[in-house]
Formats: sequence, structure tokens, C-alpha cells
Amino acid sequence: MATPPYLVEEAGELFLDVSVGSPGRKQFALSERATALLVDDLEYGNRDVVPWLTAKTLVLAGGAYLRDEKADARETAWAITGADGGREITDEELRALGEYLTSVEIDGHAVETAREHVESTRLSEVVSPDDVRGNRERTQGLRDIAKDL
Repeated sequence: MATPPYLVEEAGELFLDVSVGSPGRKQFALSERATALLVDDLEYGNRDVVPWLTAKTLVLAGGAYLRDEKADARETAWAITGADGGREITDEELRALGEYLTSVEIDGHAVETAREHVESTRLSEVVSPDDVRGNRERTQGLRDIAKDL
């Protein structure tokens, strides 16, 4: 069984350490919004274990990313291993994660995978897959509004 995801602080910056495929673990940088979710809203800190559902959702939504690699969020999320252990997500965290997911613009290539992720996990208790929107959809919505003006 893989070691569950956990936060690690290096040089004053917080990273999400996750088991990704082989040969092992990678440290994901966190966006400001993802950091705010984890630290401010959910009160995680250095060395705290993060539920697999939270880690995978952050990767799919672009809140956790690999700086030095041009990795597709879908492929990276699919490569996350060891989802059979670790910390269980609480109802409070599930609600906060759902709010986060519906408030961010997801890369167009990962939207459908993120919707499938919602459907196949407990996220479906708090979020409709239709509420997950990509940056292309939001841009098109703004164009439609501009046309109506």
C-alpha cells in the first residue's frame, strides 16, 4: 500500500507529496486557492495527511501541479496510486472541496475527467457534475453575455 498524500513544507512553501505511478512520490506545488483551502479552511499543516479524494481533486482542478513537468492533469490524476488507505474525508472537508471545485476554472482537457471524478466519488453528495466548469465554458459564457449587450 502506498503512503497517503501529505503536506510538506520546504523553504517556507507548502507542497502536496503524493504517490504517483512509478518510481514513487512527487511533490506538487499548490495554487494560492488550494493552499487557502488546505491551510485556512481545513486547517492542515506541515506533515498532515490529506485524503486521497482531496489530493486527486486538487490535481484535476489544477490546484496541485508539477512545476517542472508539462503533465496533463488527467494523466497525472490517473497515475495517483494507493487510494485504499490513509485519512478519510470528513463531511466538512467534502463540502469545502465541493465549493472549491465549483469555484475554479478547470483546464478544458480535464473537465470531463473531473465530472467523472465527481460522479464516481462522494463529491456527488455535494456537487453536481454539471457544476464543474472549464475555462473554455466560462469564456464562452462571457462571450454570449457580451453578444447580448
